[in-house]
Amino acid sequence: MEDEPPVRLAPLEDSHIARYLSLSADPVLIDTMGWKPFDPDERERFLRYVENITLPYLMGGRTVAMSIISTPDNTPIGYLSLKGVREGGTGSEIGVAIMDEDYRGRGLGTMALRQAAEYAFDEMELSVLVLTVFPDNGPAIRSYGKVGFKKTELLKESWLMPDGDYADMWVMELSRDDFADAKEQAGSSANSI
Repeated sequence: MEDEPPVRLAPLEDSHIARYLSLSADPVLIDTMGWKPFDPDERERFLRYVENITLPYLMGGRTVAMSIISTPDNTPIGYLSLKGVREGGTGSEIGVAIMDEDYRGRGLGTMALRQAAEYAFDEMELSVLVLTVFPDNGPAIRSYGKVGFKKTELLKESWLMPDGDYADMWVMELSRDDFADAKEQAGSSANSI
């Protein structure tokens, strides 16, 4: 029997959201997510952020929001969302964050992203996933590259930061074929690094 993966995706629950709100003031998250920290009573603002689509051509549709759960201790450590999902649509924007600093730097976000890509391509029958990332977020860009995402466009001054300045964002895309190639190169399943 195959070992359970270190992380799994689960429905986003109110108790998870409460935990994420309490973690949102982490300076690393403020820098990498471009948000103003959330107060304990700002559940709706957090959900709007999770559902926010940065690429206009994917506006509309629904959001599938999930928690990233650490399997060994059953702890919600972050979230992942597929945004702009339409009936019969071919693409979605994906957002991901490891909210708990104790779980960063271990490849868990990469594992969760692989699981989400597998779900999006195999279960939802999508053909492309896109995301945006700040150019100076090297760890995230490397993680996305391991899954097969490729930089496609630099959006200049496209994200309003909490301090009122605008920041550039890379658009990265992952096709079904690129995901299959990346999995083959890694010699692994979606549940391993």
